[in-house]
Amino acid sequence: MENKKEGIVYIKEKDLMKLKESLKKTKEIKKENEKLKKDIDELKDRYLRVLAEFDNYRKRVEKEKQEIYKYGAENLLRQLLQFDNIFENILKQMETNPSNEAIHKGVELLKKEFTKFLEENGVRKIVTKGKKFDPHIHEAIGVVETNEFEDGEIVKEEQPGYVYHDKILKPSLVKVAKKPKTDESSCTGKN
Repeated sequence: MENKKEGIVYIKEKDLMKLKESLKKTKEIKKENEKLKKDIDELKDRYLRVLAEFDNYRKRVEKEKQEIYKYGAENLLRQLLQFDNIFENILKQMETNPSNEAIHKGVELLKKEFTKFLEENGVRKIVTKGKKFDPHIHEAIGVVETNEFEDGEIVKEEQPGYVYHDKILKPSLVKVAKKPKTDESSCTGKN
């Protein structure tokens, strides 16, 4: 068996202080590193939670959007059912009383209820009477030469136009006034 002698190492006090200081800094760095790792783990966990919440939110919004698309017309259809009842009543009246007056009253009622339905849902007719032609809301289907109206004034509405809130659903089909051409020879008196 060999005998090992431990050697004694002498260190200067100044070097010992530097070693102690380095050890202290190393411990502080290790402690800070552990804290940063903990912070990173917490941020990673929060990130994954937010990501999962956002994914759930996106799925929920997509589902709601599909339900709105699928059932969005439900209220509109429920309101339209009244017209089926009106049609049935008109047909019953025509069977029992086939006079033109009964048919006329039934159609008037239908028209009145349908106009009310459109207005309640934000649809209104475009006013054309006494208005100047506006290509944004009117479509000219003819020109009428006349002195009774100003140039560009609407003379006659062939089909009404409709607006849904601020959006044009269908432009009014109109005839527009134009001053008749005058024969220059008759104006100047030349033959």
